[in-house]
This record gives sequence, C-alpha cells and structure tokens, in this order.
Amino acid sequence: MSEIKTTIEFVNHASVLINYGKIGILSDPWYSQSVFHNGWRLLYENSEEYIDKVLDNTTHIYLSHEHPDHFNPAYLLTEKIKNKIIEKKIVFIFQKTKDRRVVNFLESKGFKCFEFDQNKNKISENIEIQIVQHDFYDSSISIKTPDTKILNLNDCPLRDISEIKKFKKKYGTFDVLLTQFSYAAWKGGEYGKVIRENAAKEKLIDISNQSKILECKKVIPFASYIYFSNKLNFYMNDSVNTPEKVRDYLSKNSLSPIIMKPGEKQIVSQLEQNKLSLEFWKDKFEFNIQNKSIDMYQKNYKLEEIQNEFIKYQKRIFAKNSKSLIYFLHKLNFLGAFQKLNILFVDNKNNYEYSIFSGIKKTNNKQHDISMHSESLSFIFKNEFGFDTLTVNGCFECAPQNFSKVSKTLAIGSLNAMGLKLNLAIIFKLDVILLFLKKLIVFLRKLK
Repeated sequence: MSEIKTTIEFVNHASVLINYGKIGILSDPWYSQSVFHNGWRLLYENSEEYIDKVLDNTTHIYLSHEHPDHFNPAYLLTEKIKNKIIEKKIVFIFQKTKDRRVVNFLESKGFKCFEFDQNKNKISENIEIQIVQHDFYDSSISIKTPDTKILNLNDCPLRDISEIKKFKKKYGTFDVLLTQFSYAAWKGGEYGKVIRENAAKEKLIDISNQSKILECKKVIPFASYIYFSNKLNFYMNDSVNTPEKVRDYLSKNSLSPIIMKPGEKQIVSQLEQNKLSLEFWKDKFEFNIQNKSIDMYQKNYKLEEIQNEFIKYQKRIFAKNSKSLIYFLHKLNFLGAFQKLNILFVDNKNNYEYSIFSGIKKTNNKQHDISMHSESLSFIFKNEFGFDTLTVNGCFECAPQNFSKVSKTLAIGSLNAMGLKLNLAIIFKLDVILLFLKKLIVFLRKLK
C-alpha cells in the first residue's frame, strides 16, 4: 500500500481543498454570483457538477472571516448545497468570537460547527490545525499533516516585516503559503491609478516578505481571482496584479510560486507549475475582463426613501452606541468625527447634507466630500457592514484628504458589525482604539 500523501486542489478564488486520508478541509466557498453589493465577480465560475464532487471529498469547511467572498450565506443556503452539507455531516470551522454571530447563524440553519481558539487543535489523529486571529475579524489557518505544514493566510494583513517575524516566532515556519496577491479595496478613485499601481507593488513585496521570513518552500498566490464588476468601479481593474506578473516577480526573488487553475489537484510535497494553468489565467485576466458583464445600480432612491431609511439607521446606531459620547466626539472638531458630510448622488446629480443627528437634506452647496449612488447610501443605512462594503467595492469617488472625515462619520456601523460599541466601556479598550487609528493612518498615508 502506498504512503498517504497530502493533496491540495484549487477550487476558486480563496477556496482550496486540502485532503489527507479521509479528511478534506475546504476553505472559503464562493463560486458564483456577485458580492460586495454588486461590486465584485469571479473571473471564472465553477459548474454545479464540479462543486458537488468537491463536497464529496470534504469533511470540514473553514471560513476565514465574514466578508462575502469568504463566508457566503447565499451560496451555503441554496437548497442543494445546504442539503449536501447536512447529509454528509460536513463540519464548519470558525474562529472563536465573543458574539458567536457566525456560529449561531450557521447552527440556526442546521449546520454543525466547531469554534476554535488560537491553540493547536487536532481534528483527526494525524491532522492538527491552528486558527490565528488577525486585527478585528480576519483569521488564518495552519494545517499540519504527517508530511507537510500549510499556512492559509488568505487576505490577512500580515505585512510589516516586524509583524511577520513576530508571527514566525510564535507559530513557526511553513512548507506552503497561500496568500492574497492583489489589492482588494478602493484605492484612490478613478484618477488615482498611481495609488493602485503602488498598492499592487506593495502586495508583491508582502508576498515576498511573507514567503522568505516564514521559510516557505512554495507559495500559492490566490484570493484575488476577481474583477471589479460595477460600472462605478470597473476602472479599478486597470492595475491589478495578474498571476503571470506575480510569478515573474517572485521567481526573480528566488521564490517558488505555483499558479493553480480551478480543478487542478497536486500532491503538496511535489508541487510544480503547470503551464496550462498560467495560460488559463492569462486568458481570464488579459483578454476576458474587458468583455465581462458589468453590474449597474438600478434604483434611484428618492430623498423621502433615503430619509426613511436614515430614521431606522439612526435608531439602531443610538441603541447600540452612546448618543452622548457620539455628540461629545462630534464637538471635538480636531478629531473630525461625526461631522456633517456633503454627498453628491451620481444618479440624480444633486447634493445632500448629511448629519448623524439631523439626517439628510438637499443642499445648494456644490462642494462635496464624497460622491456615490443613492443605492450605496441606502445600503449603508440598511446594513451595519454597509460602509465596509463600500470601501471594498470602491463604488464612490472621494478626494484622499476627505476620506478620513467620511470614515469617521460613516464607519460606526462597521465597528458595530465587528462587535464593537462606542460607549464609555471602549475607553478601557485602548488596544482596540489604537489598532483602529493605526489602520486608518496607514490607509490614508497610502492615498497621498
């Protein structure tokens, strides 16, 4: 009998299937339809027949975080997929959180879940996993089998050399690294191509640093097989890293990148580049993007509709956060928090003044802080994660010098979505405050 070997099958985007013996760990299943409020689409969509076969070899599904290109309830709850997961008794793996929001949701739908802290955990006699939390909601997973150790970093922000070295000291080295290879959020607006070019270059440097410091024998670039699919963000495809560009850069830096195509399966200890995979993605990136379908927002919201949505939004914000503290911070002008915003709706070309206290009204002031479709603002009012979605899909225009003001006014829903509330208790969470400010400062610095 031949010795059991760990295999890896690339499925799509951030989804891979790692098999050892009878155990199969599938990551972040998203295989069709748009996400991020009609802002992203896959460059390639898998067939239902293929995914059915993938699930046949799956015992666990790891969800790295709540973004819809990783955790996609619409897909998981399709009747066929849901029934298959329950029938096969596939177990979901998720990081341990205080609110258990994701786990509670999955369990309420009839799914079985394991919540793991950051300790090493065995899911079988021969397989050890370790989930590591990053920032507010991200996570990575290391999978150790008798013949390999794999780190699935997906799009965790492990960038600074000091951070990577700290990670290595705590979690060791790895044989194989899976990591994001292109930018995945708004980068400076339609006329900010230089910012996007710099972001793409930084991503290549990040991969190189991660691979070298963690002493990875092979690196599989993934989690970037998408295109910006909306009429309002399509321009952001102009500077994305292609797999070919990534391979050329990493190869010149004495690294061993492996570009895989959907359905490709290899023994992990024998990973090698398939030329057909490079050709597959070259076609998808270089020739197909310009011919891809483009999403458009269809509904132009009337002011009265937006105002009604705001009333519900305001009620939710003040129920979860301290109105007094919000007002106090608003009065500290040097902070720039919860200030009035001038918003231009691109669908009707009208300007509106927005305040968390007084709502939204039409204005004759033609100077705007941000422009967006009325559907985007409605989405922010309807969903706690609305502003986070907007920053990812990039369906807006904003001068770099205004982005801080906009974020400090509209991002409170995103904080609540991460389980953080703006009240007096947050004063004692200095690490949370400093982390938020650090992320904002780094982001703004890159826009200059």
